[in-house]
Amino acid sequence: MRLLSVYETAQAPAMLYTLLKERTPKQSISHRGMPTMKAHMAFYLSRPYAAWYLIVEKTECVGAIYLTHAGEIGIQIYTMCKGNGYGPKAIKLLMKQHDRVQYLANINPANEPSIRMFEKLGFTHIQNTYCLRRQS
Repeated sequence: MRLLSVYETAQAPAMLYTLLKERTPKQSISHRGMPTMKAHMAFYLSRPYAAWYLIVEKTECVGAIYLTHAGEIGIQIYTMCKGNGYGPKAIKLLMKQHDRVQYLANINPANEPSIRMFEKLGFTHIQNTYCLRRQS
């Protein structure tokens, strides 16, 4: 397995957009709806993360992973590739390449598979955050 910067391949924006389309309400924390491709491209081009990679197994892209400037890890594996151990391998590789004292993972409480995966990697639960959204 290797991590390929999303900025090193022209296909990355489309691949990331496809991954975003696969995200379910149980997986999502920050997205309330699917952005347009134009909005997605603007986000991509803003280089929002400290590191952002496609997860490549042999020659196939199996997902994406990022590390925020605050040390938060986000990961998504394509639905058809889940259950093959790619998530834990990619997280370990990311942490090896970006050594820090602390890492965080913000996980939707309904996303039990992700919670179990991070717990198996040694992450512990530290907080629940609540949000109230008001209409303007």
